Amino acid sequence: MARLKKRADGRYCCQVYLGRDEAGKKQYKSVYGKTPAEVKEKETALRLQLGRGLDVLSQRDSFSQWADDWLRLKERENISPRQMDNYRRAVKRWKEELEGYEIGQVRADDIERVLVALSDQGLAQRTINLYRSAIRQIMRRAVGRVIPANPAEQVELAAVGRKEEQRRALTPEEQQWIWDTPHRAQPVAVIMMLSGLRRGELAALTWNDVDLKGRTITVNKTMEYDSNGVPTPKHVTKSAAGMRTVDIPQRLADYMAELPRDNLLVISSAHGSVMTESAWAKLWRSYMRVLNEKYGTRTPADLERMKSSKPGPKKLDMTIPRITMHWLRHTFCTLLYLAGVDVVQACAQMGHADVSTTLRIYTHLDAVHKRKSVDKLDLYLAGRKVENE
Repeated sequence: MARLKKRADGRYCCQVYLGRDEAGKKQYKSVYGKTPAEVKEKETALRLQLGRGLDVLSQRDSFSQWADDWLRLKERENISPRQMDNYRRAVKRWKEELEGYEIGQVRADDIERVLVALSDQGLAQRTINLYRSAIRQIMRRAVGRVIPANPAEQVELAAVGRKEEQRRALTPEEQQWIWDTPHRAQPVAVIMMLSGLRRGELAALTWNDVDLKGRTITVNKTMEYDSNGVPTPKHVTKSAAGMRTVDIPQRLADYMAELPRDNLLVISSAHGSVMTESAWAKLWRSYMRVLNEKYGTRTPADLERMKSSKPGPKKLDMTIPRITMHWLRHTFCTLLYLAGVDVVQACAQMGHADVSTTLRIYTHLDAVHKRKSVDKLDLYLAGRKVENE
């Protein structure tokens, strides 16, 4: 072990010899710890990295520097201007999210946190894949040079993103379920369905942001959740697409006018505080259970349970679709389409970062309704009754 010294601040440290630089000057790296054992452990880890040929001094290079270097190399490749612009946007976002990080400090948890946040913002799966690809390539350049493994490769694919086919709007019948079923989660469902707010935006929404007379909701902040589900408020910058004023229909304004205002937050936990991840999950499970009891189809197993003399509520099989909060947001976009709102205005209402996201939804809806119109024609030609929706 290198010579151990105790510093004036009570910590222990030692210097590990790294060799000589190109000019022949000796190079050292200091290792610190609260105890001699901690210093010994860090020194051993450092020597293992040296044994693998890693440049431990360069581990302190900033992530931003590595990202910029990767981007410059990418510009030399035969890549379309549009794709290059996408990479530039991805690098800009990663530099913002990992500001102040050294390349050796970036962990899989940091990367997963950012990707999950992007997914929660409603970005398309293709966009999330682009961001994942960029961070993988940036970190891959550092593997074998300054870090032993690529932390981006350790991020579980299932942890982030959603499959496009899992998103859909609520049917008119399902929308009516929301209106006809009182529950503590009903305000959440109604507001998201008729304003398109994201969960984090709704969690941060205060009554000061709501103008029922002018029929607007101002979105200027959101709640971000860490790996433990603990919320932290984050202000939305003016340059971000998420900061917007949403025009709401009169029906929503009338509904919100009847909600209690005993808390600054529009939506809060049962204790009056900001909703945590666990609180959201518990609330939504309860809501789905109530909707299922009211509108679901009883299975043979359900009928047997209902005959049971055991006390307490009977757990019934889930036979209705498991409505998600994103379905509610998607419903709002669909209602805008059906109302004839143009794609640019819909993009502003939804807070999409790129109008192409809204356009993709509108294009899909065009195809769906075109198919329905042809199905009606088939019914008419067959001499059968055609019902108007």
